[in-house]
Amino acid sequence: MTDDPRPAATASPSDADEFATRLAAELPRLVRLATRLLSDADIAEDCAQETIVGAWRRRDQLRDADALPAWLKRSLVNRIIDRSRRRHDELNIDAVEADWQDDTYSVQPELVLERAELRDELEDALARLPAIYRIPVVLHDALGWTGVEIARSMEVGLPAAKQRLRRGRMMLVSALASSDGRREASLSQPLRCWQARRHVSAYLDGELDDSTKSQVEAHLAGCPTCPPLYTSLVGVRTTMGEIRDTDAVVEDAIAQRIRKRLDLESAPGHNGGQ
Repeated sequence: MTDDPRPAATASPSDADEFATRLAAELPRLVRLATRLLSDADIAEDCAQETIVGAWRRRDQLRDADALPAWLKRSLVNRIIDRSRRRHDELNIDAVEADWQDDTYSVQPELVLERAELRDELEDALARLPAIYRIPVVLHDALGWTGVEIARSMEVGLPAAKQRLRRGRMMLVSALASSDGRREASLSQPLRCWQARRHVSAYLDGELDDSTKSQVEAHLAGCPTCPPLYTSLVGVRTTMGEIRDTDAVVEDAIAQRIRKRLDLESAPGHNGGQ
């Protein structure tokens, strides 16, 4: 995308249809890329879809049709960075660099490599990296992007991209080398925490098949972090049931405004107010 100040020509309906077709063709590739950059498949799909919607709304800003894939990738990377939230166990780059600058700091390479070869351990360690450091590592070391491509996608200079890659690699090794009892207990369960938590709602409603139900129950029996969350979900659901007969949570007027907004968004020729 270029920041060309000249007014863009109004696209014809046929041009708009062609652009929509190209966007639809790019969506699966964006979903795959987002899935590699995020540990949550649902959020990855959301980011990819939001990128497509954003591109549609800003379609008049694209001057070079051949630049569409790169434009979308850059938009997706920035969207993922913007949506990333700090985890309670996210590593701090200052602390990691202080460790690496200490001549006495070291790790057990056999332990690091053993954990790196386990997909769950590796994804858990990657998730502990801030997004601006995790993304360069995945793009470069897992997907084979060049430093120049990463710099363009993250909209930074090449030296900054290389620094982020260096820091991300150091943080990943430190994450794999660190020992966290609660994290290790969680990883040892048949289901990962997020996998189990995604099933809890259906579990509460008695909608799971026997196999998945057993896995969720086994996870809750052994995980140190999920049972309090489950107890809270049960309590909140019970409390919500107590207001079932009171006024509707979403009044008709609000619901009507939401439907009107969605109808407007999907109307032909609507550009989202951009």
